[in-house]
Amino acid sequence: MSVDNKFVRSLIQNAKQGNNAAIEQLFQMNLGKIYSFALRLTANKPLAESITKETFIEAWKKINLVRPDASFLKWLNAITVYKTIDALRSQKLDSPKIKSDIKEIHAKDELDNYILNLPEQERMIFVLNQLEGYSVDEISDLMGIKKDQVDIHLNIANSKIIDSDPALKTPEMMRARVIKLPPEIEPPVSVRDGIFSFIMEQKLKEQKEIEKIAAQVEKDEKGSDTDELKEAKEELIKEEVIVPKIKRKIKINFQLIKKVVFAVLAIVIIFIAVKLIFSKSGWEIIQFSGQPKIDNTIINKGDTFPPQAIAATDQNSSFTFVIPEIGRIMIDKSSTVQRLESGFSLKIEEGQIKKFEGDASDVIKVLTPLANFTELYKGGAFRLKVENGGTCKLEVESGWVIVNVKEFDSYVPKNFDCLITRGKYAVPYPSDSSPQLISLIEGFSGVNDPSVGTILSLMAKKQSLSLWHIIQLISTENRSLAFDRLNELIPAPSGVTKEGILALNKTMLLDWRQEIELKMD
Repeated sequence: MSVDNKFVRSLIQNAKQGNNAAIEQLFQMNLGKIYSFALRLTANKPLAESITKETFIEAWKKINLVRPDASFLKWLNAITVYKTIDALRSQKLDSPKIKSDIKEIHAKDELDNYILNLPEQERMIFVLNQLEGYSVDEISDLMGIKKDQVDIHLNIANSKIIDSDPALKTPEMMRARVIKLPPEIEPPVSVRDGIFSFIMEQKLKEQKEIEKIAAQVEKDEKGSDTDELKEAKEELIKEEVIVPKIKRKIKINFQLIKKVVFAVLAIVIIFIAVKLIFSKSGWEIIQFSGQPKIDNTIINKGDTFPPQAIAATDQNSSFTFVIPEIGRIMIDKSSTVQRLESGFSLKIEEGQIKKFEGDASDVIKVLTPLANFTELYKGGAFRLKVENGGTCKLEVESGWVIVNVKEFDSYVPKNFDCLITRGKYAVPYPSDSSPQLISLIEGFSGVNDPSVGTILSLMAKKQSLSLWHIIQLISTENRSLAFDRLNELIPAPSGVTKEGILALNKTMLLDWRQEIELKMD
């Protein structure tokens, strides 16, 4: 399960305390995402608008239930799914008053049109799995249907999409197209207005109730006490007298406390023992295809991936294993991966791995011939491909990953890619950047790179983090120009000066990166 960054968590905390500005900002950040999600689930604009409104109103009512260790967007997604299922069920039970208007939805990507034309259940399952990354188990729980039914509908949906566009026949091709779909679609202004109008109306009602009660209390205080008030006061006085007496009679049961302490210690010891057993032994293999091997022995489900062992897959095999403290990791086809002796570390000579999003108590580290990769936050998701010559391609789906190349750390967040090639630094970039800018960033060679001016001219706000990295890798003269450009996109926070950045002051660079992180999400 992904965890929101500090800025989002701060907004959630303020929203729980009734801060209107925090609620508005938090909702505005996710409005386009939820509307696009609802639109793809329903293939119906009026229904999607209605569900989006209901989702945010429900979220406002239950904001105190948001857990600090969970993703706010995932929580909104779950509400959206439940609202969608209720709405579609209601339509069937009543009368189909709201008819599908697929032709009125002008999709920018042809893949969206294929998705919208799928039958209801197939469409929902495809969207949840391929677009939102939910597992079959999670979809089964969300939709309240059996896992085998989810599998059947997902396979049918995939087949229909591939029939519409044979270029999507492999999972890699499908994933590449899915990433290009617009993650946000702005709903009509009436949707946003409807949400915030409802919230303001409820707050006004609450305020009026408070004022009414306050006025009644004030009126009662000014008048003489009635018999009921006198009795209430007398009862209150009795309680105040009795409670201390009761408290004095309470005896501490030291024997009971001792038993509880021993029980807690036993649980802690068992937990530590289990953790040590899992961390020192192999990690359990839960799924595989073909005939993958560990130390030249064909694996079976339930086998483990022990320390120092080498896993190998050919072009027809792959397998997934679980690290209790980290989550699921898949070793894809044609890969050679070694589990290192200590810690949660892997070494890849060649091939591809996928780290899945989920609950985690630690981070994974991956070593390759050209770079080392370490999660910045727990529970993220990423793909890492290593070619025969050592070239690496990182795609981060959630969370952040730090890439260390030649003692230089690159920070790669959600929806960013990063290419690492021999003799060049690793500069991350948004996966939806223009092909020209991607080519220039991937080919960036450092101080003497002749394309610095072109790169600066092509940078937009979403590439601010890319520019932050480049500032540290170019000449002082070009660094001054890069500072001015980045300062236009995301102004330097208080305490960060141009002189300090030109001198590559580490504290100032870190402060600016954190500011960029807040403004990016």
